[in-house]
Amino acid sequence: MKKISYLFLIVFTFLSCEDQETVDTPDFEISFNETAKVGEPIRFDVQNTPNFLNFYAGDFGHQYKYKDRTNAEGTVTMSFLNSQKWGLGPNKEGALSVFYSKDYEGTSTKEAVQNATWIDITERFNISKLYDFTLQDSGIVDITDLADGSPIYFGFRYLCDNVGTRPSEWYLDELFIQMEVPEAPEPLTVATEDKPGFNPVDVEGIVEGWNANKWYFDTQKGENGLWRMRGQAKVDGDWIANEDWLITHPINLTKVNPDQGLPLKTYSEKLESFEYTYSKPGNYTITFIGSNETIYGQETVIKEYDITITE
Repeated sequence: MKKISYLFLIVFTFLSCEDQETVDTPDFEISFNETAKVGEPIRFDVQNTPNFLNFYAGDFGHQYKYKDRTNAEGTVTMSFLNSQKWGLGPNKEGALSVFYSKDYEGTSTKEAVQNATWIDITERFNISKLYDFTLQDSGIVDITDLADGSPIYFGFRYLCDNVGTRPSEWYLDELFIQMEVPEAPEPLTVATEDKPGFNPVDVEGIVEGWNANKWYFDTQKGENGLWRMRGQAKVDGDWIANEDWLITHPINLTKVNPDQGLPLKTYSEKLESFEYTYSKPGNYTITFIGSNETIYGQETVIKEYDITITE
């Protein structure tokens, strides 16, 4: 009798361990109204919620089929805002130029700027001639011809080599590089002023004690601050020649941000329902990714649903 009990205990323990090593396949269910209006919160009810649950709404920037897309092909455009004032005579306009380089080493030194090959593309853009600091749109300029998958730097050069009259002052703001691709209702973001950002480089006209004689970010100007160039230094009563660059970090013009899902639940959280609101009409494919995970492995189930959003 003791031998039978002992054998039963061994079998039970073995089966229990085997059961613990089994990861349950997610068996969740989603219910919601399949038609809704723009701006109307949609309630999603969730049953048998798995350990982890992610949600792709299917609208722009949240499509599951583009979750791994990091490169795309399309029409690439670039735009920025600029303005200027205070320059006199030949310095009243023309001090700002736009260049690109594919061999700049990116070290933000005078020597690196001078050793790089810079191609002038100023004529593609609307450069301000207003003389009143009203920020002027450069225009949305097609730069698809520069998009070959290799890193590229854009440089905004301030150059004033006429020392006979007062130099101009410039503002630069809101750099946007975007890509138009099929099926996208809006352009994909390739780069902005914040990402990748700028590095200022002084090439000529550095004057100790006059730190405004270069590109610097002025937090007091513009809605959220802007880049400012005050090339107005004098030495012994004379204006000085000045060359300063504002250069982006390297940009890949074919690289785009992958679409993002919304993490609804992690292992320790509870979830019975949530809401989502669409801002544009259309037919969308909603995707849920449910996962159960233990130290023994992971089981994942993907479920897709259709929803129609009307005005």
